[in-house]
Amino acid sequence: MLGKSTPFKRRPATPKKYNIRVPLKVQKAKDFPIESLYTNELKKVGNVKMGRCPFHQEDTASLALYPETNSWFCFGACKTGGDVIKFYQRLHGCTFRVAVDELSK
Repeated sequence: MLGKSTPFKRRPATPKKYNIRVPLKVQKAKDFPIESLYTNELKKVGNVKMGRCPFHQEDTASLALYPETNSWFCFGACKTGGDVIKFYQRLHGCTFRVAVDELSK
């Protein structure tokens, strides 16, 4: 059928179904104060709270907790960071789902 064009029919957009409880539960978990998960001593340096990283052995404070954004970063051997959910996962060695469930209680 060269030369004869056929009209392209688009399928109607199907509405996506979201489970509204999951995003609310995740948001509630992200609102959990990150500094309450940290058990060692913290020093306040400006808006940042510094402490020793619980994920590796060290003598100096290389873990930065950012209460304003509820996030963290390790400037030491880890060279990693994230939000409160990721911190809980690394601290307790659990999955995302378990971390969200525990933090949103």
